[in-house]
Amino acid sequence: MQSKIIKYVKIVFICITLLYSIIAAYYFLNKPSGGGDEGLFIADLELINNEGWMEAIKQNISIPFMLLAYPLSLFLKSFIALRIVNCIILILLLFYFYKINKKRDLLFYSYILFYISTIGFFYTGINDVLFIVALVVFLNGVYRLANNKPTSIHWMLTALVLAFFTRQLFMVFLPVILFSLYVIYRSKIKFNKKILIPSFVFIFFLLVNLPSIMENGTLSYDKKSPPETMNVTWAQHQYLAQIMVNNGELKNGQHPSWEQTQQYIKLHGEESLPNGILKGITQDYQLTIKEFFKDFVYSIFYGTRQLGLMLLIIILFLLNQVYKTRRIELKYFVPIATLAMLMIFSFIIISYVELRWLTPVFIMTIVFYDDLEKEKRIAIKLVSLNYLTLISFSIYGIIKLLNKIYL
Repeated sequence: MQSKIIKYVKIVFICITLLYSIIAAYYFLNKPSGGGDEGLFIADLELINNEGWMEAIKQNISIPFMLLAYPLSLFLKSFIALRIVNCIILILLLFYFYKINKKRDLLFYSYILFYISTIGFFYTGINDVLFIVALVVFLNGVYRLANNKPTSIHWMLTALVLAFFTRQLFMVFLPVILFSLYVIYRSKIKFNKKILIPSFVFIFFLLVNLPSIMENGTLSYDKKSPPETMNVTWAQHQYLAQIMVNNGELKNGQHPSWEQTQQYIKLHGEESLPNGILKGITQDYQLTIKEFFKDFVYSIFYGTRQLGLMLLIIILFLLNQVYKTRRIELKYFVPIATLAMLMIFSFIIISYVELRWLTPVFIMTIVFYDDLEKEKRIAIKLVSLNYLTLISFSIYGIIKLLNKIYL
């Protein structure tokens, strides 16, 4: 009787998630163009069309993403081209899991579609999607190696190279990437001539980046920098945002203007705001510790909104395994990486954490949870509770989106 109820709950979840995903795709794909960071990439395409690739690279663009979107932008509106590229990347990700991980059941894709529908930005024209999917392919390959499953090392490393040249956010993932390389080393995988593929891709993108390297001394990444007239940094901007939120001068998630940041430094001196991430951590240890716990709880709470109970379950599963065995095993690479990135972002970001930065490990959380469920390593009552949680969140999401559509 119990198994029949669980089966029906699972079917309800799959059906509601399918409806949720259709409504979400319709809503997000029909949003006005240029909102948020999308406007930056629309401007990048216009820059390429008006001034050419060399000048655009000198002024900093996300080269891999622009290479994908530019051909479509020649006969489509820029924002449509950007969104189509990301929809194609999403489809390729689903195909990748179908082909490589042999995920052939609707339940896994329902988990993925629930998450994609909740976060929404996969349907907008930003380079996060390319960065995320490239990093997921790499991390999934590492996860498979850690569990003695076959994988293509050359495609893993090619995806890593692509992520490296797509977003500077790559540097924040460096601790997990270094740990991943250790896992690859421990796997004693045999390399063949195909390992030249990521090497050639790396050389290609390095050569394409030469105009930026020669002009700016750095690789070409999309810049979310202050105006050239402002002598402030992103770190100072973030730090002031948190000070103002704590003082009740801003709502959580909001930021001051660049002009306000500049004015604050003029009034309080150059040392009043740290101009880098490391200085931000050491500027006020009491604030850093306080914000770490606040951001960690925030990430877990809103991560649960995006993933149901999956995030909490895999973290508790890891802690339970470590407690029982008194050691950390590489086969639990995914929950280790997820917990590490939650802690890293909570630690280095003084202002609030944008959960889209955690999307690579959140997608891997779904992969790991789905494997645990299929291996029956999670209590059936907990699995059922997760279904009910996801159904509730799906209904909430549907109602919320329908209200926006019909307004």
